[in-house]
Amino acid sequence: MTASSPATVPESTPTPQGRLSAHLGLPGATALAITVVVGSGALVLPGIAYRQAGQDAVFAWMVAAAVTVPLLIVFARLGARYPGAGGVAGFVHAGFGRTAAAAVEVLLLGTFALGIPAIALTGGNYVVRALGLSVRPGPAAAVLVIGAGVVVAIGVRLSGRLQTVLALMLTIGLFCAAFLALRNPVTSVTVHVPTDTEHLLIVAATVGTVFFAFTGWEMISFTTEEYRNPRRDFPRVLVLSFVLVTVMYVLLAMGLQAQLPSNHPGLSGAPVGEMVEQAAGNGAAQATTVLGVTAIAANLVGAFWGVSRLVMSSARAGLLPRPLAHVHAKSSSPRRAVAACVATCLVIIGLQTAGLFSLDIMLSLAGRNFYVVYLLSALAYARLFTGRARVFGVIVAVALATLTLGFGLTSWAYLLTLLAVGALAHRQRGRRAAQAGTLT
Repeated sequence: MTASSPATVPESTPTPQGRLSAHLGLPGATALAITVVVGSGALVLPGIAYRQAGQDAVFAWMVAAAVTVPLLIVFARLGARYPGAGGVAGFVHAGFGRTAAAAVEVLLLGTFALGIPAIALTGGNYVVRALGLSVRPGPAAAVLVIGAGVVVAIGVRLSGRLQTVLALMLTIGLFCAAFLALRNPVTSVTVHVPTDTEHLLIVAATVGTVFFAFTGWEMISFTTEEYRNPRRDFPRVLVLSFVLVTVMYVLLAMGLQAQLPSNHPGLSGAPVGEMVEQAAGNGAAQATTVLGVTAIAANLVGAFWGVSRLVMSSARAGLLPRPLAHVHAKSSSPRRAVAACVATCLVIIGLQTAGLFSLDIMLSLAGRNFYVVYLLSALAYARLFTGRARVFGVIVAVALATLTLGFGLTSWAYLLTLLAVGALAHRQRGRRAAQAGTLT
């Protein structure tokens, strides 16, 4: 296939009842992208990164942003050529076939099953802080999940308008929080570039953690079936949203360094609120906490919007039960898929609240899984494009493969299990279909 080949959608053709309406223009799609990407990444990871890397944290954020740029190029070109609800799995399908796509679908589902509850639990922390309670964030996280699911299920018009408003509030509010912290710094702010091996290894580990904050654009690829003009607008959406959120992350990281020590106990819970309280007092911190809850709510709406489309696409292809592919005609929302996503997240939140795993582990596993998702997307890009574009895809894939060498045993076990389950499930379905054909 040449670089000028016409776009095709590499997934099973949906029925009229299963087709999503094309309603997203550039403003609405950009707002959706911002609210999908910005959430726990902006509200909790700056604190975790600062605790891990100290003064090297700002540099780690810059490295993570630089690593993301070639990935966005890959996604921009693939999304423009292969728009569809399958997103990343659709790209892999086009490059390597349905078995590989099924493996990626399960990998993504397993990743979102940790990532979205982690977002909700972060929001729960901010709710608890706003109400002045001394309880675990699980119940508040569950309420946020249910609320976001209801908004997405009601329909795309309400969700789209809400995302646009919340994106504006979120962007303005977080920039103001960062500027407030930097206006009256307690300590000097420097971008420390490490040169010794010990600190370089710390930065590398921190990049692996904060990379979760640069995930989300792959989720936007699941919504391209709803773009009015995906070939033109999808690349523009990626560029606009990336520039805004990167500047925001770096300013927040610098603001934390300006106001708090790296061993501050509040860095693990609601670091942005702690930062603003230090800079401007409790009143401003309460406002930031409310903004944090709003950001998480918007993030969850966008996340459920994207992952429900993945579930719907997987059901179309037969990997998941067929009823999950149904799209409600009046709302143009895959309500059954949304309900399945909400139920899964509630179970994970319950398990985390019971103490089976920590929020840090959930974010870390999800972030590392996205490395592999991006690696597979780069390989698909190298397979589908020719000439310099293919060379670029190979370079990106090799770089990502090198970064995965630092994964721990738990990360590898989780992601390889998910890939294997997806591939085996698809092959087993194929065998059953063949047997049924033989019997008939």
